[in-house]
Amino acid sequence: MSRERLQALRDELQRQQVHAFLVPRGDEYQNEYVPASDERLAWLTGFTGSAGMAAVGLAHAALFVDGRYTLQAQQELGDQPVDQENLDLNAIADWLCEQLKAGEALGYDPRLHTEPGLALLKKRLGERDIALRPLEQNPIDSVWSDRPAPPCGTARPHPHTFTGEHSAEKRQRIAARLADKRADALWLPNPEVCAWLFNIRGNDVPHLPVALASALLYRDGSATLYLAQEAVSEALIEHLNSDVAIVSDKEALFAAAKRHHVSRIWVDPAITNCWTLQHLRAQEIELLQERDPIIAAKARKNSVELAGSRAAHERDGAALCEFLAELPDAVAAGTADNSFGELEAVQLLRAKREQREGFADDSFDSISGYGPNGAIVHYRVSRESSLALKAEGIYLIDSGGQYPDGTTDVTRTVALGEFPAHARDHFTRVLKGHIALASLRFPRGTCGEQVDTFARKSLWDAGLDYAHGTGHGVGSFLSVHEGPQRVGKAATGVALEAGMILSNEPGFYLTGQYGIRIENLVFIKESAEHRGFLEFEELTLAPIERKLIDPELLSEQEKDWLNRYHQRVRETLMPLVNAKTQAWLEQATAAL
Repeated sequence: MSRERLQALRDELQRQQVHAFLVPRGDEYQNEYVPASDERLAWLTGFTGSAGMAAVGLAHAALFVDGRYTLQAQQELGDQPVDQENLDLNAIADWLCEQLKAGEALGYDPRLHTEPGLALLKKRLGERDIALRPLEQNPIDSVWSDRPAPPCGTARPHPHTFTGEHSAEKRQRIAARLADKRADALWLPNPEVCAWLFNIRGNDVPHLPVALASALLYRDGSATLYLAQEAVSEALIEHLNSDVAIVSDKEALFAAAKRHHVSRIWVDPAITNCWTLQHLRAQEIELLQERDPIIAAKARKNSVELAGSRAAHERDGAALCEFLAELPDAVAAGTADNSFGELEAVQLLRAKREQREGFADDSFDSISGYGPNGAIVHYRVSRESSLALKAEGIYLIDSGGQYPDGTTDVTRTVALGEFPAHARDHFTRVLKGHIALASLRFPRGTCGEQVDTFARKSLWDAGLDYAHGTGHGVGSFLSVHEGPQRVGKAATGVALEAGMILSNEPGFYLTGQYGIRIENLVFIKESAEHRGFLEFEELTLAPIERKLIDPELLSEQEKDWLNRYHQRVRETLMPLVNAKTQAWLEQATAAL
């Protein structure tokens, strides 16, 4: 945290007459990935992770991060006078209660927070007579002199050949839910739900192919859509037709609600910011506060989307295999003056993906971690941090691509040469957990938290674990992290359903030595053998490192699963890769 920036912020807090301020990672749309103009947390603290919160008082400051980012935050904060704490609302409340006195005020930007996200803080601080005060002007924006301009790229139609359902059909389907709830309209608070409902995409957010948007959907299936004026083209207007009115002022959405005589509106408080709810209440509109129905609808992929995802994963798998096949030679060719490091590996993999049809962007910043950097769960390589790869040790590469027909996310752990003997045990236990989840059959109605233990059991047997979820949902040419489904220890109450795409990514991290993770994307399908049951099918196609496997720890069933998977990888990808990779693929997928 720059001392100059911190002091400038504190001066601004005093000018706005508050005694502390919350700095979240997200933007007004609660996006995980945000435009450069909304990177307030990174600007202030230097922390570049995708989840975190800072609290800045007039004398002290703290950064709150979860277990994925503990080591990364330590490195990026360095020796700055900032407390590092666990990202937990009670921990944030405890810290603020220690820093603030009765009669003082905590400021927040109502555009960047949700009411559920602030509820605990409001309660805890209220018990101490500490006010929670919304600010009209974000104090960071007031002192960020070279803040980038907000993005305003062109929104474009996303073809029916990729979506499998026209926007009008989606709008009518969701509008029917409004009638069931006796709601006049649904508030669409963020670009992802707008992108799905209107079949549009854009380039306003890194790694997330969306245009910044929000909207109102009415009970008759018509809608009002907010987009920046620069985002609107003739092709888009023709695509949306007259049923969708486009406005270029966010506050025009509230006027549209009044014009359409909206008296009861469905809003999802978990993804709708406080500022929006305040404006809706000011119009005396009744709020039906429930989960946005689009969240579940876009999570259940139709047959066209699943076919697209399969095709995208084949092309992506071919790119990844060509990268893995070339990696040993690239490492060996490195010299003291011109080494091949973590950053060069990211660049090589990106180049391989760019050669594949339809590649639009990485789906997130690649996690390229060699040796001790691999133990940083969400490590983000930079020119300064990049380690030279050597023909020894363990390398972890977690990456993905955005293609018009699908979004990918895959992690492979690679032995570059000799490695510590105990790594084989750790890797094989991670693999056993991966196979256990991948081969699971489970009844309808099962939630992600109910299957999480299958992925962890082999590690637990050895007194080991990992501090991240086992699986997250993935969009269709949308976010690589999509809800509502997930697999992890935390309760969700969300049943896993046919058509959902999930990651399967158990791992193990030995601080200062290496990280291990094996990640495939899978989709959920109906069991052909047992009525009322569901199972997973692999989407990701890439070999799993055989050198790190201890066959003695695998059961015959686990070996069979791995051999069948490798056979499918080999047969599918052989026609798609170059001759060098074909030879590598034969060895990498040989039966155990």
